[in-house]
Amino acid sequence: MFRCSDSQGSLFSVSHFLPDDKRERLERDWPGQFRSQALPLINEKQFRDLYCADNGRPNKPVRTVVGVLILKEMFDLTDEEALYRLDYDLGWQVALDLTPEDAHCCQKTLHNFRAKLLGKETAKQLFHCMTDGMLKSLGLSVERQRLDSTHIVSNIARLTRLGLFCETSRLFLRELKKSFPEKYQCVPESLRKRYLKDDGADSGYDDAKSTETQRRLKVCARDTYRLADCFKQDAEVLKLSSFGIVMRLMLEQCEIIKTATVPEKDDADAQEPQVPVILKESKEVSSASLQSPHDIDVTYSGHKGKGYEVQIAETVGNGEKPELITYAEVTPSCKSDEAATVPAVAALKEQSIQPKELTTDTNYASAENVIECEKRGTEIVAPVRGPAAEAPRENEKTLADFKIDCKTENPPVICPAGHVSESAQHSEKGAVTATFASTHCEHCPFRKSCPTQQNANGSRTLNTTLKEAILAKRRAYEQTEEFRKRYAQRSGIEATNSELKRKHGLGKLRVRGGQRVNLSVCFKILACNMKRMVKYFAEKARKALKIITTSPQNARIQILGWDARYSASPFILLAGKTDRQFASAA
Repeated sequence: MFRCSDSQGSLFSVSHFLPDDKRERLERDWPGQFRSQALPLINEKQFRDLYCADNGRPNKPVRTVVGVLILKEMFDLTDEEALYRLDYDLGWQVALDLTPEDAHCCQKTLHNFRAKLLGKETAKQLFHCMTDGMLKSLGLSVERQRLDSTHIVSNIARLTRLGLFCETSRLFLRELKKSFPEKYQCVPESLRKRYLKDDGADSGYDDAKSTETQRRLKVCARDTYRLADCFKQDAEVLKLSSFGIVMRLMLEQCEIIKTATVPEKDDADAQEPQVPVILKESKEVSSASLQSPHDIDVTYSGHKGKGYEVQIAETVGNGEKPELITYAEVTPSCKSDEAATVPAVAALKEQSIQPKELTTDTNYASAENVIECEKRGTEIVAPVRGPAAEAPRENEKTLADFKIDCKTENPPVICPAGHVSESAQHSEKGAVTATFASTHCEHCPFRKSCPTQQNANGSRTLNTTLKEAILAKRRAYEQTEEFRKRYAQRSGIEATNSELKRKHGLGKLRVRGGQRVNLSVCFKILACNMKRMVKYFAEKARKALKIITTSPQNARIQILGWDARYSASPFILLAGKTDRQFASAA
């Protein structure tokens, strides 16, 4: 049954039992800032639908569970380590505003809570809601942002092709033996022993020398066909998830032919019935094919290997204030970053934080993406793929000097001399035809180098495409100092990617499966934002520490609005001193 946290504070909270100096340090350090800045951003009502409305035991306060999950990712801890901190770490108890009695949560509660979030938009809604709150608290501008991707790997082993076949067959045979022992005995013993020992342990069939790998691969391919053919009409076996994986592996990695293939004499299946299947060449297998039977959503990138990509957008240009991640989306590794640009801009627009300027690398900035984003109100700042444009000669004008507005329908074209076209036609495929009056072109100083063509009546016509015009303009703009200064800000997101991997464990996750990966990434990105905000406010609190000496015998200490009077001899306390240094100075 759903129950919100009690908004009334407790007299028995941890901070009330601490000595003054420890309490003050915690208040101005990250625990106090987390309690005051982060906890209020957790909207517990977003999670009401996860619980029964009128039945069952009241839930563990959502604010506590979500807070533990965020702190867990802030410090990159396991569940056990996070729950130990919750039980015994005063900083965590102050941060979550708990009494010693309430500072406890079992691992099953965390597990069940995450299970409720799988496949739902609740976690993303939490990320968007808290990020919006942090943007407002910090007063950050979202008009300029940068976009990049980083490669991550779920909790899987990086299997060779032979290892993939063997592990997939093992997974199916284990599940078959557990669910239907009698049907497991129908599988030929020689086939079973190639993958499982009698005690259920892994056999060493995939531990092959390089000279034997190809021969064993062909045997494994024939084995997958035998397993698929044996149970393809068994309704009970068809329901097993591992059997579906065997079928997928066979269809992606093998080719079924009309005649049966003959094994070599020394092959392990030489004495078994022949089957009509051959192994595909590795170059014929799609990069979207199965990479691990334990995580069927993993794909392959030719540059980065097996895993996922995370598209990340981040604010930029906010001076001393921390930049926050505004967008995070998990995408397949086999897809190009080019396909992620427009969805990112659309998602940011839906959150009401669409940037006017988005800095990316070349992979995101195809001409089509630049045109589409400009129509949506976002300028893409990125280099153009291919060779740089040659610098124009003196007084020379090129296609880049023509102004073509892609935001409006059938807009006029403006030439380098500033004259508007008499007529302009824009086709659905992007072709642009603009005609300029002879009265303007006849005495134009740029006539000799103008890319337009002269007509019989003296007018001139520009024939191009919107794509060519955009590319020409971008290549010319790349040569300017203004572009270099604007594009220099993109490199900062590489540090963000490194921070997420080194400090928050984004590079190698502790979970596997598309839904769990998405949930884990969501909390890690949220934790990174929260850490940056809390760190900023904690640093601000330390700088706000001031000493105002009112008399030789009376001094006032101001710490974030907290006043304490001391009667002591004159002393000086510099901002940044520790409490022990303060005591010695006093």
